[in-house]
Amino acid sequence: MATHEIPKVEAQVRERTGTRYARRLRAEGKLPANVYGRGKEPVAIIVDAKAFSELVEHNAHLLQVAVDGNAEPCLIKEVQWDHLGTQMVHADLTRVDMSEDVEVEIEVELTGEPTALNEPGAVLTRDNTMITISCRPDAIPDVLHHDITDLAVNETVTVGDLTLPAGVSAVSDADTVLGSIHILAEEPEEEPEVEAAEGEPEVIGGKEEEGAEEK
Repeated sequence: MATHEIPKVEAQVRERTGTRYARRLRAEGKLPANVYGRGKEPVAIIVDAKAFSELVEHNAHLLQVAVDGNAEPCLIKEVQWDHLGTQMVHADLTRVDMSEDVEVEIEVELTGEPTALNEPGAVLTRDNTMITISCRPDAIPDVLHHDITDLAVNETVTVGDLTLPAGVSAVSDADTVLGSIHILAEEPEEEPEVEAAEGEPEVIGGKEEEGAEEK
């Protein structure tokens, strides 16, 4: 089972809560977060926003969170973003037992260049980019890769097609579609409207419009 080094995050206990205080922390480059789970009391903490953001961008899932010198393994459970989706505003971390399996969402990247995409109108559609897996915390992959070079038109790739690392199993249904190649249907061309030539009488009901009735 492949394992990798667990990044460490230094944290401070957050003595205060509230929207105004959290806004001030973010202005100072800090990120408010909570640590909970495993029968222990939740702890409100503060971490460096830039360092934490870089870990998330590199698909980190498991962290060693050190509070007052005491480090414990935690999963990044949820990250909240601002309304623009550009700045983190809060994070939830959950304590884990390194000997027990956990369930996490992992990104699936489809790699390769299918020759089928060279056909006129062929497009690759991504139905799902994330799946749920189960494994020990130290075996969580950063991302899953699947080669679709041989994927043909009207074929799909599903969770069941993935080759997972040792010790990793899929929780998502095997029939869950990740992507497919199909041909876009051509839209029918609209016939141009024919306008009556200037000076010609308008035709109504197949006959030329007659003049006013005689009295």
